[in-house]
Amino acid sequence: MTRLTKQDAEVNVDRMDHQTTEEAFARQANKGILADKVAQELNVPRRTAARVLDAVLDSMSDLLRSRGKVAVKGFGTFERRIRKGRAYKHPLTGESIDVANKETVIFKPSDQLIIDTRTTATPRQRKPQGSPTDDILFKG
Repeated sequence: MTRLTKQDAEVNVDRMDHQTTEEAFARQANKGILADKVAQELNVPRRTAARVLDAVLDSMSDLLRSRGKVAVKGFGTFERRIRKGRAYKHPLTGESIDVANKETVIFKPSDQLIIDTRTTATPRQRKPQGSPTDDILFKG
């Protein structure tokens, strides 16, 4: 991942002010950006945050595999479901094609997540720094 200089960041901020809604939704965060945000939030090194993120994602995968559903209060619910097979006709040849059942994972966001991610919503107040859990978490 390349790091931006201060001058590049200022140019990007100016561009962000003039973006339309479609352009704003076109930007996508990835695992590295998420690890950076976690590191910043917990005030730990990025490598530690990336390991924590990997552990959380691996645990979610294992729980989905074993239990079939993972609910995170205030965020949403991940659920393993089977999508029913169906028959459809090929549009060019008219041939009937059968599609088998498919196992998939769906995500249903919580109402709180929907409200928090609206572009017109004001951001939630953050907890004050130096809370009692800061000493317990990561001594990076």
